[in-house]
Amino acid sequence: MEARLARFSGKRIGVLMGGDSSEREISLRSGENVFRALSHLGLQAIKVDIGSDPIAALRESPIDIAYIALHGSIGENGVIQALLELLHIPYTGSRVLGSALGMDKNATKRILRGCGLDVPLSLDGEGDIDRMLEKVKQNLSYPVVFKANCEGSSVGVELCENEETLRRVLEKNISQYPDYFIEQYIRGREMTIGVLGQYPDFTFLPILELRPKNAFYDFEAKYTKGMTEFVLPAPMDNAVREHIERQLVYAMRVMKVKGPLRFDFMFTGDNRAFFLEVNTSPGMTETSDIPAMAEAAGISREELVLRILESAE
Repeated sequence: MEARLARFSGKRIGVLMGGDSSEREISLRSGENVFRALSHLGLQAIKVDIGSDPIAALRESPIDIAYIALHGSIGENGVIQALLELLHIPYTGSRVLGSALGMDKNATKRILRGCGLDVPLSLDGEGDIDRMLEKVKQNLSYPVVFKANCEGSSVGVELCENEETLRRVLEKNISQYPDYFIEQYIRGREMTIGVLGQYPDFTFLPILELRPKNAFYDFEAKYTKGMTEFVLPAPMDNAVREHIERQLVYAMRVMKVKGPLRFDFMFTGDNRAFFLEVNTSPGMTETSDIPAMAEAAGISREELVLRILESAE
């Protein structure tokens, strides 16, 4: 451990957090936990709330390494990553292209499908509600899910049991989320798998089954203590789990993403995993999935943060 920490001696590690996305408060919680872990390790960490002007924030708080604890918007879609590369500041997480692809759920699904993974059927959204409802009627069956394409933390996600509900959801949401799609709801067990490292040395964390008290794993279920039961490791045949991991190694190589990552999927009764999305900047809050999966693998919060920091480039 001492030799690993010595690599960061004299380095100012900036925990990038906050921002101005819909996930700002979650990012602040993630950043605070990361900052605390780095401080416990004896490293020189500072909090950098990028607000709405990351250039000004980085000018005011010069750093040597960036630990990205941002969620959503420019913190997760490749913009911050591109800025840090221009400034020659090493940073954690996926690079520009992988971040941009991961933030775009539709792009992710198309790539995963092309890699041979199962994904739910979906329809690209459009502004004409009646035409959208007709497309759904012709191609999908209820229930369906309305999803904002480039939001995280289940922001802009609503389950619709019938056409009447979907109409209300569309009327309420498409002005705020014009980039959306409608996805076939898959009945099954909600699961997620965490990944550390990068190709070819990925480390898979135990698969987590999520049993939310709400209808599905929405924003409230994710970030309210006691709203979701974690089952770790998820009950699953080892051969099935290994097959999922092999599929994901190929997909991650194609998408050019690196850890920390989290892939969300629905697991059906016939042992099929339908992948929903990838999260290239997963939460580090007290109720987040990645820390829970790491703990189940015997990895402490400090060790998890250090491993992620060591991957900065």
